[in-house]
Amino acid sequence: MKISVAIATYNGEKYIKSQLQSILDQDMPVDEVIICDDRSTDNTLIVAESFIKENGLENWKVYKNAQNLGFSRNFFNAISKTTGDIIFLADQDDIWLPNKVSVMYGIMLQNPKILALSSRYSLIDSFNKDIENPGIINVDIKDDGAMEPVSVQSLIGCSYIRGCATCFRASLKASLIDINLDDLLAHDWLINILASLNGKNYIVNKILFKYRYHGENASLTAVSRTRLIGDIEKRKRGLEQSVFAHSYILEHSHEYKNMTQSIKKKLSKCIKFEKLRLKFLNTRNLLLYFLLALKVGNYKMYYKSFFKGIKVWAGDFLYAYNIGGAKGQK
Repeated sequence: MKISVAIATYNGEKYIKSQLQSILDQDMPVDEVIICDDRSTDNTLIVAESFIKENGLENWKVYKNAQNLGFSRNFFNAISKTTGDIIFLADQDDIWLPNKVSVMYGIMLQNPKILALSSRYSLIDSFNKDIENPGIINVDIKDDGAMEPVSVQSLIGCSYIRGCATCFRASLKASLIDINLDDLLAHDWLINILASLNGKNYIVNKILFKYRYHGENASLTAVSRTRLIGDIEKRKRGLEQSVFAHSYILEHSHEYKNMTQSIKKKLSKCIKFEKLRLKFLNTRNLLLYFLLALKVGNYKMYYKSFFKGIKVWAGDFLYAYNIGGAKGQK
């Protein structure tokens, strides 16, 4: 089977060479690398093209978008240009361990019913130093080699698998739809939920790359009113996208062989709940916030934690009333 790597870049000149080098250094060479640049304003294109030329990589291609597409659509663009049977996704600033491709390819080869496979990862900072105790939401560092199934239910309302951890079969490409999921769910959610709906989807508990974590956790009280209003609009837009995406899955439920009545019920519940959140953010009606309080357990779906769900519920109030303190709560 042919192996492709899809990379979406934007202003990544600082780290892109290290990422490309780690892909080149794989103990099992990839057949193709597709890089789509979303009109970077730095030297990302120059760095990538120079790396390809210096190493004589004929099957590594760089494309510059005619217009800015945004994060998710840029990835979809890169994916559309791949010709491989197995497609790996790569961020522009991570570092792959040398056995990432061989381990994941081997599992996919032995298990033809697996449509998508993700790995675990460690974290590094901007200076390539390991982050030992990250305490970061939805990061589960396991390295016991076990295989964990990814259910459809676990993905409803939550994008907890990073695209850069994932490879998937080219057969999924035809199912991908051109919607903008930047703010809340992103391309990785769509790929993984479609894999779980159409076949098997797993995470292998093996650390196979280093994820670069850029922690820009500004003080909540330091957020300006202008920035906060922008964040409120982003929150609303994210909920609108989530409602659209989950509604799309529900409306096309007949197309997915693993769809069940319980999944449909959970999708409907998620859509109804997020519409209620959106209505509160738009109207600031305290009665609606009271209704959300009665459904506060629903917030758990975002971070798989009741306590963190409470923080998201509180965040809705802070965002709705422009109270400096909302930044960072989904």
